[in-house]
Amino acid sequence: MGGLAIISRELGFKVTGCDENVYPPMSNLLSEQNIEIIQGYKKKDLPKADLYLIGNVISRGNEAVEYILESKLSYASGPEWMLENILKTRRVIAVSGTHGKTSTTAMIAWILESMGFKPGFLIAGRPKDFSISARLGKGEFFVIEADEYDTAFFDKRAKFVHYNPEVLVINNLEFDHGDIYSNLGEIQKQFHNLIRTMTSGGCLVFPEDDKNIEKVINLGVWSKVNKFGDDKKSINYYEAIEDDFSSVRFHLDHNFEEISWNLLGEYNARNAMVALLAVNHFNFPLTSSAKALETFSGVSRRLEILIDRKDLKLIDDFAHHPTAIKETLKGLRSKYKEKRIIALIEIRSNTMKSGLHDKNLIGATEEADLVYWKGSNKNQINNLVNQSPSTHLVIDSINSFSEELRSCIKNDDVIIMMSNGNFDGLADLLKSKL
Repeated sequence: MGGLAIISRELGFKVTGCDENVYPPMSNLLSEQNIEIIQGYKKKDLPKADLYLIGNVISRGNEAVEYILESKLSYASGPEWMLENILKTRRVIAVSGTHGKTSTTAMIAWILESMGFKPGFLIAGRPKDFSISARLGKGEFFVIEADEYDTAFFDKRAKFVHYNPEVLVINNLEFDHGDIYSNLGEIQKQFHNLIRTMTSGGCLVFPEDDKNIEKVINLGVWSKVNKFGDDKKSINYYEAIEDDFSSVRFHLDHNFEEISWNLLGEYNARNAMVALLAVNHFNFPLTSSAKALETFSGVSRRLEILIDRKDLKLIDDFAHHPTAIKETLKGLRSKYKEKRIIALIEIRSNTMKSGLHDKNLIGATEEADLVYWKGSNKNQINNLVNQSPSTHLVIDSINSFSEELRSCIKNDDVIIMMSNGNFDGLADLLKSKL
């Protein structure tokens, strides 16, 4: 919604917004764009407007929504507005999947930017290579992060059904959004519905080893398909030059390029692979697109180093699903083989709080030497800790924990925070304490 605010203001609209619990980096970004945020949803604070865009976190019973409905004011969903005002006339690259959407979307936007195309984009995070997370752009291309979450309280289709992609990236596919979907099959059906809207000249990009994606593909595809693997059996594949994937070789249709870049971990190599295949649909030279990735700076809160001293690393990351947590820690371990890794994890998303992923969480943290858990459900947190009480501990209070952590850290420790929220301000607190 923050990205929509920025783009609609760029189109010439006056924009305000209502929200709760706004936190960086989006709060800072909106402030820099001089977009007013009204705290809360009281109808007395609701500004007069020609159109109200209603995000999918807003439900019936919300005071502002009830006032809009009762007053018969004009409203729409964000994805619906995007399609009608922007995406219908653009060549859209949509990036979907359970993990890696934000980083991959930013990679594709940066590749196109480096080639001089000035693409429009909408990214659910703050890319470090751009000053903003969304823009209208000047060319024919628009790159959008495509979420399968539902559109609005009045439109229960997945948001991405509205995006009209010419190229659809499916990074991976697992069960998520347990507050919306009861099983993986329901999510797969939403992906199939999106694929049914694509033209025969469009293109799907996905990993060939993902069985959950394969089931979606088997439901029917009417567009071109561009798959990749992680070994030489595939016509498109990647391979590590360095163990931590800080140097990677990409093979696309019998051509290859090697890059050394600022990112690490196999999951980022996979993100880069789909980014290269996505732009390859437009017949851009692999040399140019790979070279752009060498200068890609990443996205805020994706393995973002906050403290970088010889004796201590403090890293912030958005991981909030067992697979994302596992792959993030695996990437760190490949980089810091001999160092102690301390993971601080906040259980915050609706799916994580529901307990659906609890059985996989301890295994997901096996590359960490010490794990601290924080969450609103004390029973859930205690059950996790009790599975391995010698290496898994509870964060009760952020303030007291910062002192506890400061007293237990050793030289050369690597500390990583993982949350899709602001962790009650833990990042700023630890930066000041450490």
